Amino acid sequence: MQSSSVTHSSSFHPIFKTTISLPATSDLSNCSLHLHYALPPIVFIDPYELSARADAYSFQYAPSGPFGGNLELPLAALDIDADAENASLLLSVAQGVSEVEVPLHVRYGATTHDGGEPYQLTQLTWPDAFLACPASTSSPTDALPSMRFTENFDGATIVRLKPPLDALTVETLHTPVGNVADLGRVELGTAVVILAAFLYLVRAAQRTAVKLSRT
Repeated sequence: MQSSSVTHSSSFHPIFKTTISLPATSDLSNCSLHLHYALPPIVFIDPYELSARADAYSFQYAPSGPFGGNLELPLAALDIDADAENASLLLSVAQGVSEVEVPLHVRYGATTHDGGEPYQLTQLTWPDAFLACPASTSSPTDALPSMRFTENFDGATIVRLKPPLDALTVETLHTPVGNVADLGRVELGTAVVILAAFLYLVRAAQRTAVKLSRT
């Protein structure tokens, strides 16, 4: 069985947490645990960040669209149509790990106008959790979740770890979006900060020059 949740769901850096409870009645010593996430285009992972969690899991990642792997692009610049396939993230979880955390990142969405919603809502489905066990003629196998890495499990017996029957298996992100009406104030504030920083650096350079001349 599995249970998932998202923390910091109103930020640009939410974390997907999943807790796994393995069946106690079966010998699973030769099985490997996997989690598959289908991520919409506005959500992405940082491969370097996940690589730092190698003690908990390894991963494979297929981004959405030709530019989905670019970590800097806003959503509007991805050139993805409405029928584009979600990004696919597959984790292979280390032995003994029962709680998995995946740091996510959210791209900047389209700006809104006066009266528009200040947040963009994005739904994330819980990951598909499953065990891949050695091929067996006596044990039935479940169907693999729909994903891009099915060839990894050719010949394996699949055991799906389903969520509780009463669980709502969708999480919602509330991501802040910019308002076009604020553009003038933002540009003015940015200019003031840059000017203040420039004047500070000039003043600091003058003081340093005076001290050096005295020595």
